[in-house]
Amino acid sequence: MQNLAQSLGIALLFLPPYSPNLNLIARCWKFVKKQCLYSKYYPDSAAFQHAILDCLAQVPTTHKAELDTLLTLRFQTFKAVPVVGEPPGVGLPPIVKRPETEVLSMAA
Repeated sequence: MQNLAQSLGIALLFLPPYSPNLNLIARCWKFVKKQCLYSKYYPDSAAFQHAILDCLAQVPTTHKAELDTLLTLRFQTFKAVPVVGEPPGVGLPPIVKRPETEVLSMAA
């Protein structure tokens, strides 16, 4: 998988197993919930489903500007940082700057 991604110019980002703040689909779902659930009442399941589908249909138009700022890969990163209790020289590996190419996010 890594060789294929590299040959296609795709940078793979390996995320921690549970990282909803880094997972783009979790960010998108949070946005949809905010638009469709918060302080809203739906008389039945069909109306609720319609609201979600309508919100998703408006992603490339009405919600595009807001989602463009929300769904970015601009994460705070850290260089080699010592971990408390670890001997000197041990810590998080340095972050390698990713090329400005298409990025595919994968959970570890």
